[in-house]
Amino acid sequence: MADENQPSGEPEIEILSSTAEKFDSSGNPLETAAAPSQEASAMAEAPPADSDVKAMLEETKEKLIWLAAEFDNYKKRVLKEREDDRKFSQAGLLKDFLGVADNLERAVSAMPEGALEGPAQGLKTGVELTLRSFQALLAKQGVTRIGAKGERFNPRLHEVMFEEKTDAVPDDTVMEELQAGYMIQERVLRPAMVKVARNVTKTS
Repeated sequence: MADENQPSGEPEIEILSSTAEKFDSSGNPLETAAAPSQEASAMAEAPPADSDVKAMLEETKEKLIWLAAEFDNYKKRVLKEREDDRKFSQAGLLKDFLGVADNLERAVSAMPEGALEGPAQGLKTGVELTLRSFQALLAKQGVTRIGAKGERFNPRLHEVMFEEKTDAVPDDTVMEELQAGYMIQERVLRPAMVKVARNVTKTS
């Protein structure tokens, strides 16, 4: 029985590659080109053209400009909303106070000019001073009176209560102010209640 540790006499064959070698007509082995690696393939790819890079940069620049403009508009809008809140936050309260001004004006109108003496005249003077002080307080809060009598009717500023047929003044002229109207800044706080002229249609 042969010893397993002894060489069998046949040469050992070492397989260096699983790729079959190719030979030329003379029996000499041919050189096989190695497969390119992923890194070599990536390096072989052509870089982007200058025109493509410029187009990408231009697109990015336009997006940044647009975002900056949007942010600027947002800041302006927020500031305007805050300013409006500050201006008109007291509008409801001030509108309620207009009734006090109306009553003071009625009280002054009910007292005939020059016909009062003594305490009555002093009372009228006191009411007039109170009315002026109240009007100054409203003006300090941005409240101003709407022009009415003699003005052309404006549906945004005036509310028609009566119409009078007449040719003495142009059509739609405010002939009488029944209740004063007021603005707060650029908004109508309360429209003026008025009587307007309606010209009579003349027929031949």
